[in-house]
Amino acid sequence: MPYKPDHALKLLKRAQELGRLGHAYLISGPREARLEDFAAQMLTLVSDARHRELDDWAQEGAILLRPQMKSRRIGVGESSEEAGTMRYLEKMLHRTIQPGQYKMGVLVDAERMTVQAQNAFLKTLEEPPARTLLLLLSSHPEQLLTTILSRVIEMPLLPPPGQRVFDEHEQKLLTLLARMAERAATGIGAAMALKAEFQDVLAGVKEGIEEEMEDEFDKEKEHYGQTTDGTWLKRREEEVSARVQAAYHHHRDTLLELLLSWMGDIARLQVGAQHLDLPTWQEHTAQLAARWSPESVMNRMRALRRLEQLMHTNVNEGLALDVAFIQAFGR
Repeated sequence: MPYKPDHALKLLKRAQELGRLGHAYLISGPREARLEDFAAQMLTLVSDARHRELDDWAQEGAILLRPQMKSRRIGVGESSEEAGTMRYLEKMLHRTIQPGQYKMGVLVDAERMTVQAQNAFLKTLEEPPARTLLLLLSSHPEQLLTTILSRVIEMPLLPPPGQRVFDEHEQKLLTLLARMAERAATGIGAAMALKAEFQDVLAGVKEGIEEEMEDEFDKEKEHYGQTTDGTWLKRREEEVSARVQAAYHHHRDTLLELLLSWMGDIARLQVGAQHLDLPTWQEHTAQLAARWSPESVMNRMRALRRLEQLMHTNVNEGLALDVAFIQAFGR
């Protein structure tokens, strides 16, 4: 469950006071959640210094890693003297510090680590130096290796109200929902039409992910293909395929959450609530709030929540969408 940044910080401060602060956290959320600002605040939990900008923490000894070069990746590095690389981070985390101080490391856009860098980072996660705090910032945590995800504590953040920016696929889904509200169409046929359009959005999501990752993979093959054997190529193909699936599932979950936000706004309008998740689309959600009964809206929300849960099982995606869209939009 995503947290408001101030509430998340209170939870972390409480953990620190109880001596239960972890050594590695994954701070996730959309860009609008300002992950770097949150990380800057979180570092105050283990330091007497106070800086609002993350980059200013470098003067306190924090090691900041960001994607570099044209590839926009965080790499292993040729040597431990190469700043901004995983080898440099490992060296700096093992340096001697003053008693009572913490070693702090922050990886911005952590999903941009190469697989080799992620595997190297695993060693640090498994055996971190004493009094170390590692923060991984990511808007796409699903692209991290599962072995990394299992060794960090995730703190998903919500963006401030009204500041969410939708990508092209989310915008397309919202437009489809708005058209559905304007048409006032009902019945199974209308539900199946909306479901087909939703699947088109999902297909566009997957195609975009595949193109981006396959382009990166082609560049890797050019670089390493002449110096490694076929085993490396097969392993990397499997890794890329797994990353494509993970990224797709993440984006699919985001779109399902958007469906729930849309339906939730309808319910909120029916009880006169002031806060809406999608205030820009209030004209359309208000149309449905007037047309559907509160009991009907609750049943529709339950159908979408069941769909959200089923998508984390081995259920057939198409069949699950059929049932959910009939129940949520076919009445």
